[in-house]
Amino acid sequence: MSKLRYASGLKGKLKALVPRRVKYTLLADCIELVLARTHFLDGADEPPSFMDYSGGGFVPIGNHLVQLMMARAGLADGMVVVDIGCGIGRMAVAMSKRLREIRYVGFDVVKYGILWCRKRFSALPGYRFVHANIFNTFYNPRGSEAGSSYRFPVSDSTADFVCATSVFTHMPASEVTHYLRETSRCMKRGAKAYFTAFILDQESRGQIETNLTLLTFRQEHQGAYVETPDEPDLAVAYDESAFEAMVVRSGLEVVAFYPGNWRKLPYEDFQDAYVLAKP
Repeated sequence: MSKLRYASGLKGKLKALVPRRVKYTLLADCIELVLARTHFLDGADEPPSFMDYSGGGFVPIGNHLVQLMMARAGLADGMVVVDIGCGIGRMAVAMSKRLREIRYVGFDVVKYGILWCRKRFSALPGYRFVHANIFNTFYNPRGSEAGSSYRFPVSDSTADFVCATSVFTHMPASEVTHYLRETSRCMKRGAKAYFTAFILDQESRGQIETNLTLLTFRQEHQGAYVETPDEPDLAVAYDESAFEAMVVRSGLEVVAFYPGNWRKLPYEDFQDAYVLAKP
C-alpha cells in the first residue's frame, strides 16, 4: 500500500505545480502564523493532510523507510542521526516510535514543516530541528541561501548515521556534490548513510525506453536529468556512474545499492537507495 501511495503522491506533484507554488508562499505564511499562535494544527503522529508535503502515506511510509534503514544500513538505538531534508517529520516520527535513545538533528527548506516538528517533539530534548532557508524552485522559491554552499548544522565527525529520503531527487548536481561532502564532514569513521535517488543505469534506462515508467527523465539539466525543464527541481535523476563518482570524490564509498520500483519492477521501495560509508 505504501508504494502505491508514494507513486500516487509523486504523480500528483507533477500535475499540481501552480497550487503547490501557492502552498509554499501564501499558504505557508498563513500556516506559520497559525502554528506560532494556536494549537489547531498540532498533531500526535502526523500533521494535517493539507500540510503534508512528503508525498502521502506519512505514517506507513515513514515506518517502512525506517525499517529499511535498520535492515539495510544498520540504523540502531543510541546513534547520533542526521536527517537531511527532514520535511515535516516523517522519519523523525517513525524513528521516535522504534528508537528511544537516539540523538537526532533534522533540517529542511520548508519553514512550517520545521515549526510543526518543533512543537511535535517539544517534550523530547534529543530531537533538534533547523530551518535551512535554501532556495529551491519547487519547495522554497523565496529561499535566500544556496544549497551548494550550505553548511549542515552538525559538528565535524559526530554523526553515526545520515539519511536523506527524496532529497537528491529534487537537487541539481552542484548541490548534491556539496551535500555529499557535508555528509562526509559530519560523519564519524565507520558511520553509514542511507540516501534515496532516481538512478539511470542499464536497467532503468531500458524500462524507460519501453515506456513502462511513470517518470522518463529525458531532459539533461545541469549535470542531471529532469522530468520537467520548467520546474527542474520537481524530479531529478542521475546517471549511475556520475552519482557514484560524486560519492567517491566526497570521501565516501558505496556499500550497497537497492533499485526501486519506480522502474516498474517488483522492488521493495519506490525510489532507488544507496548505503554509503565513511572509511
